[in-house]
Amino acid sequence: MSFRATSHLFLWAVSWGGIGYYSYVASPIAFKSLDRDSFSLLQAKVFPQFFLTQSIAPILLGVTAPYALTTGSLVTLALGSIGGLGNALWLGPKTKDIKAQRKLLESQGETESEQYKQLTKDFGKWHGISLLFNLLYVGSLTVYGVILSRNLIRVPVIPK
Repeated sequence: MSFRATSHLFLWAVSWGGIGYYSYVASPIAFKSLDRDSFSLLQAKVFPQFFLTQSIAPILLGVTAPYALTTGSLVTLALGSIGGLGNALWLGPKTKDIKAQRKLLESQGETESEQYKQLTKDFGKWHGISLLFNLLYVGSLTVYGVILSRNLIRVPVIPK
């Protein structure tokens, strides 16, 4: 297998596996193990790099592909980037702002106020949409992984 094909496969494996593992294994464990403030602090430190990876990895995969990309390949990679960019530029800041407003009300002892309850509801809504964008990323890179494996089988292993 060529260096380009090997690098491409490694990039796909790290981006797909890393995001999938953090999303569906490490993050739920942290959520169950940490208090809310500690979990929130952890996520605030992880998410900027997490969303950056989701945004850039599909672009790098498109650039480093060792074969001609089909429309299906391009669509799956574009959807992955959209999932990451949506979280990085829109949903991440939105939920961060809601959490900051809610934290302020908590510090003022306003946890029973209508505003606090509305912020909690809003956070749940926007967090749910963020989870869908994350699922879009994981799903699109899973489909791309199938496309990748089919194409890597066709890449000559021994140079002519």
